[in-house]
Amino acid sequence: MDPRTLLAVLAALACGLLGWWWLRTGGYRRADEGGTLPRHLWVPAVAPFVGLVLERSLADRSWPVLLAPLLLALVGLVLAAVDADVHRLPNALTVPLVPAVALLLTGASIATGDWGALARAAIAAVLVGGGSVLLAFVLYGRSIGMGDAKLLVSIAPTLAWQGWMHLVAGIWLGFVLGGIVALALLLARRATRSTQLAFGPYLVAGAVLALALT
Repeated sequence: MDPRTLLAVLAALACGLLGWWWLRTGGYRRADEGGTLPRHLWVPAVAPFVGLVLERSLADRSWPVLLAPLLLALVGLVLAAVDADVHRLPNALTVPLVPAVALLLTGASIATGDWGALARAAIAAVLVGGGSVLLAFVLYGRSIGMGDAKLLVSIAPTLAWQGWMHLVAGIWLGFVLGGIVALALLLARRATRSTQLAFGPYLVAGAVLALALT
């Protein structure tokens, strides 16, 4: 394993452990969200694999290009754990992720000199991310949730920085994965047509798959 790959795996493991520690505090729960706190051990277990997949997928790019996708994927793991427990995506993660991704994408453009990629990312953030937030607000309860929409403000520019095809593939794969899970829950009678399902974690999974396969 070359040094860059090893560093990416170790960094992902460290972030996974940090995310696991935060999850174990239960700080994401509201006052009315009780019950036994899950152990969330799968988060630090999966994190190194995610780091390996993304680093190999972007092996031909300079290391600053890896940072925004890696951050998005690792935060996505923590969001998936929160969603599995309380069925929502907390602002404590989705809101600060937006400026963090913007900063890392700007750093990637500075390092590579690819300002067209940054402009593409900004357009995607406004059109896809902003459009999703507006849609969730106007059609509250009849479209994607506000937490999913806020997460798309980070997902869209991260994918678009790589290319428009990455953006299209990532969003499509995310909704396909989310739809499959929703259908499985309906068939297992663990959800109904009126059940609100957080698609955010599946959108992040779709983004990672798009980066790996596109």
